[in-house]
Parts: sequence; C-alpha cells; structure tokens
Amino acid sequence: MIRDALSQDAKRIAQVHVSSWQHAYLDLMPADYLASLSATLPQREAYWARTIEGKDADVLVAEVEGDVIGWLSLGTCRDEDTPESASGEVMAIYVLAEYWSKGIGAQLWQTGFKRLLDQGYKRITLWVLSGNERAVRFYKGLGGTEEPGSRRTLVRGGVTLDEVRYVWSN
Repeated sequence: MIRDALSQDAKRIAQVHVSSWQHAYLDLMPADYLASLSATLPQREAYWARTIEGKDADVLVAEVEGDVIGWLSLGTCRDEDTPESASGEVMAIYVLAEYWSKGIGAQLWQTGFKRLLDQGYKRITLWVLSGNERAVRFYKGLGGTEEPGSRRTLVRGGVTLDEVRYVWSN
C-alpha cells in the first residue's frame, strides 16, 4: 500500500534510507562510510519528522503488512537552472533491498509522478548517481531520459561521484 507519510513514520523512513544506501551504493562508496551511516539514524529521524510535519516536501511511503519498506519524497524542483513553476522533482526514492524488483519502487514512482502531474507540473526531474546502474535502468524503464549537460559532482565518504539529471516531460 502507498500512502502519505505520517510523523510517526520518521524513524522507519530513516532506517530504510540508511539500509538502502548501504545496499545500493556498496560498489560506489567505501564500506566503512556506509557502515558509519547507522550512527546518523537519530539525525535522519529528526530530519524526516521535520520534513513531514513542516510539509517541506511530500513524502509517500510503501507499506507491506503494516511495515514501511520504501519511501519517495517529491516537490517543486530545487534546481536553479530549471523554471520552478513548470518543474516538479522526485527528490529521493528508496526501497529496502529485499523488496527490489517486486514492483514496490514502480508503485511509489507512479503514485509520486501522478501527484506531481496533478499539481500542474509539466516536467519532472530526478538526480541519480551515474554509476548506480540498477537505478539508471529503473528510471529509463519508467521513460526517463538523461538530460544532456546536466552532470554535477558530490563527495561522499571521500569519493567523488557524478550525478546526472533525468527528465520526464509531458
């Protein structure tokens, strides 16, 4: 079941966030850095509680038997080079590794995508690590295309990573 997140979901969202990173980025980031993310759970829980309560972004969760096993956050596109009024953004989407390839991510995506379209956005964006081949295949399978010239870099765990922006347009 996909539903809007509630403030009491913040702890589980934080747990899914960290666990998903630890599995999805194992080949992209140092193992010690990924392991250290568990220590950030209290801060992440507080962040998600503030985000959900403050309506800084819409947060959707996927539940299986009453347990949050995935989430997606969305809102107005945050990119400075994108016209704010026309573009929505999927800021993040994560599903526990044991639920990969079971359609949960696609359900979250479709629900979030529809919400952004219903809010009037004509263009949807998302940033993805270019080396995250599983995610890139997922977004391409959903009709996303890499936006030429959209690369940016970030550093995580002492490693420089490239991100690319994917776009869906009506």
